[in-house]
Amino acid sequence: MSEEKDYKYYTNLGISETNSGNYDEALEALDKAVELNPNYALAYFSKGIIFHMQNQLEDAFENYTMAIEKDASMTDAYYNRAQAVLAGENLDDDDLKKALEDLNKAAELSPKFVDAHYYAAVIKKKLKDYKGAIQSLDKALEIEPQGVYSKALKKLIQQKYLK
Repeated sequence: MSEEKDYKYYTNLGISETNSGNYDEALEALDKAVELNPNYALAYFSKGIIFHMQNQLEDAFENYTMAIEKDASMTDAYYNRAQAVLAGENLDDDDLKKALEDLNKAAELSPKFVDAHYYAAVIKKKLKDYKGAIQSLDKALEIEPQGVYSKALKKLIQQKYLK
């Protein structure tokens, strides 16, 4: 097996082990993939998912960041990195703004990524940017007109904050 196939093999093994709930084995395989090819974004992204699932948010954030550094077009890495920030405790405005930047980048890379638009609206609401939140929700509803959560949040913002 060539070295190129080796790192892909270990990445796939890591993903498979993750899906089976075998996180230690998954991390071992993904570490091997990174060792064989330190530039393979998917291996870092997959490690990020494991850490995220285990609520090891700093490690998740670091691995999503590495994935983005290796492949700046990895939409899900931006989205997941934002989710890792949002899952933290005692968030301040700077944390929210970092997460918002990642969600905006995910939406830029994948304009029909409805969840990126929705969570951008949630953050804008927390930052008291109600008009910006409505704009993000309008984008989400343009993509998914029956989006229950988007409709409900838009209605709440309009009735409570934009009277």
